Amino acid sequence: MFPELRRDVAFPVVGTLVLFALLVGGGLLYSALQDGAASDKLVTSMFIDAIMVIGIQIYIGNTGVFSFGHVGFGAIAGYTFALFAIAPAAKATRIAEAPFGLADVSTGPVTATVIAVGVTLVIAVIVGIGLARSGARSGAVAATVITLALLFVAHEVARSWVAVTGGDRAGLTFGIGDTLGSRMPIYLVLLATILVARLFAQSRSGRFAHAAREDDLAARAMGINPTVQQTVALLVSVVVVAVAASLRVYEVGSILPGLFFFNYTLLTLVMLVVGGRNSVSGALLGVAVITAARELARRLGSEGYEAFGVGLDGVPLDWIFREGLPRVVLGLAMVGFMIWRPNGLIDDWELDGWLRNRLRRADPRPTTRLEAAPKTRTELVATDVIVDFGGFRALDGADMVAASDEIVGLIGPNGAGKTTLVNVMTGMVEPSTGKVRLGEKDLTRAPSHEIARAGLVRTFQNLRLFSSLTVRENVEISWLVASRHRPASAVPGIDEIVDAAGLWEHRDRRASELDYGNSRRLELARAAALGPTFLLLDEPTSGMSDEESLEMITQVRHMASVVGAGVLVIDHDLNFITGICDRIYCLDQGAVIASGTPDEVQADAQVRAAYLGSMGPT
Repeated sequence: MFPELRRDVAFPVVGTLVLFALLVGGGLLYSALQDGAASDKLVTSMFIDAIMVIGIQIYIGNTGVFSFGHVGFGAIAGYTFALFAIAPAAKATRIAEAPFGLADVSTGPVTATVIAVGVTLVIAVIVGIGLARSGARSGAVAATVITLALLFVAHEVARSWVAVTGGDRAGLTFGIGDTLGSRMPIYLVLLATILVARLFAQSRSGRFAHAAREDDLAARAMGINPTVQQTVALLVSVVVVAVAASLRVYEVGSILPGLFFFNYTLLTLVMLVVGGRNSVSGALLGVAVITAARELARRLGSEGYEAFGVGLDGVPLDWIFREGLPRVVLGLAMVGFMIWRPNGLIDDWELDGWLRNRLRRADPRPTTRLEAAPKTRTELVATDVIVDFGGFRALDGADMVAASDEIVGLIGPNGAGKTTLVNVMTGMVEPSTGKVRLGEKDLTRAPSHEIARAGLVRTFQNLRLFSSLTVRENVEISWLVASRHRPASAVPGIDEIVDAAGLWEHRDRRASELDYGNSRRLELARAAALGPTFLLLDEPTSGMSDEESLEMITQVRHMASVVGAGVLVIDHDLNFITGICDRIYCLDQGAVIASGTPDEVQADAQVRAAYLGSMGPT
C-alpha cells in the first residue's frame, strides 16, 4: 500500500502533527486575544471548515476532477445525522408525520454519524458510477456538471420533502443543551482527517491518482485504471465530508436547506483554491487565510469601517464596506486565483515533504550496472487490421509479426497508418476488424491499461509525462504497476532504472523542468520500468539532432535489454531505423507494402516510390 514506509508514513505522521498544532494553536491564540463568544464560534467553525475542505481536497487534489457537489454530499449526511441524533420530542413539533418511523428514532451522536456516513457512501457509489460512465478525468466538464447537479438535487429535496427535513422554514433543531458541548471531537476528527488525507496521497492508490491527474492517457498506457483511483478517492473523500457535515450540524444545533448549498460550496472551494488544491498543507493554509479575510471583511462591512481597532471613519467608502462584503471577497478571491494563480499559494508543496528533503541524506548512486535480462520468445501479431474513421480508411488489412528478441521498425509516408496501428495494438483505437495477439493472449478489444499490464507498453509521438511529478516519481509509477502485475524478475529497481537511463543527476527534478532530450529518456525509462514484453516507441528521435539520434539508438537497445523486451519502433529517421532494427515493415495507405531486413526494405521499389520521397512527421 505504501511504497516506502519512511517517506510515505513516518514523515506524513510528523507533518500531520505539526500542521494540526499550527492550525489549532493559531485558532486558540486568536480566541485568547479577542476573548469573546463570537471569536470562539469563529475558531470552531474554522476547524470544522478545515475538515470539510480537506475532505474535498482528497478528491479534487488527487484526481484533478473539479467537483461542485461535495457540499451536496454534506447536505445528505447532515440531514441523516439530524434525523437520527435529534430527540423524538424535538422532532414531534416539526416532522411528526415523517415516514419510516423516523420521528421516533433516537440514537447517540456517534451512531448517528456512522449512519450518516453509510447513507452518504451509498449515494457516492451511485454518483461514482455516473462519473465513471461519463469518462470523468482532470478538466472534464461532465464531472463538474454531474456533481453540480447533485448539489441542486440535494437542496431541492431538502426544501420540498418537508415531512422529513422540515423544509425551508422549520428545518430540524436540537433541543437546548443537546448540541456539541466540547471541541474535543472536532480536534480528534481534524487530526484524523489530516492524517488520512496525507496517507492517501502517499499510498499506491493516491500516486496512481496523481498520474491520472497529470495525464489520463499516459496513465492508462502505463497500466493504471483511472476510474478505480477516482472512485477510491471519491469514497474516502465522502467519508470525511460526511463526518464534517455531521459536526457542523451538531455544532450549529439546527439544519436548514441553505446550510449546505451554494454559499458554503463557494466558501469551501475558495479556501481550497486559494491555498492550493493539490496539497493538504495548501488546503489548511487556504482555510486560515480565507477565514481571516472574511472576518476582516465582516468587520469592515458592519462595524463602521473599523476592524481590530483600526478606524476608517470619514473615508467615503460606504459603497464598498457593506454587509455583503464577505461574499464579494470570496468571489474576487475565486476569480483572481483562478486567473492569476490557479495552483494556489503553495501549489502541491507539503510540509512533511519539505521536512524530509531538509533532513534526508543524499541517496547513494546504484553501484551495480544492470545486465541484460533473459528473454523468452513471445510474438506480437497483428492480423488483417482494418480501421475506419468515418469515410476514411486508416488501416486496410495491415499484418505484422514481431518477436520479443528483436527490434522491428515501422516506416511509411505521412498518413500511412503507422501510429494508428500502434494505437490499435495498445487499445487506444478499436479496429473495425482484425486481431491483435501477444503470445497466446488476445488483446484486440482489451482496455489500454490491461494491455499495458499484459506487457505491451508504449511511448508517444508527442511527449506525455507526468509533468508535476519528479523524474524518480514518474519511473516509480510504472514500477508500482509492474510490482503487482508483471513478473518480479522483469522489473529492476527504481533507482537502477533511473541511473541506467542517464537521469540520476535529474532524479529529484520535476518532469516539466527537463530539456527535450532528457524528457525522451525519461519517457523510455518510465515505459521500461513496467517490465514489458514489448516496448512500442512512437518516433523516439522526433526533434533530435543526428548526434542525439545516435545516442538514442544506444539508449533504446540498453533499456530494452535490461528488461528483456522486444521493440517495435516508428521513426522517420532512416539512419536511426536502419541502425537499430533487425527487421522493418513499410506501410502505405494503411497496408503493408514491404517487410524484411533494412537493406531489403530500402532496396524495394515500392518503398522508394511511396516513402523515400515523402519524408516528414506522421
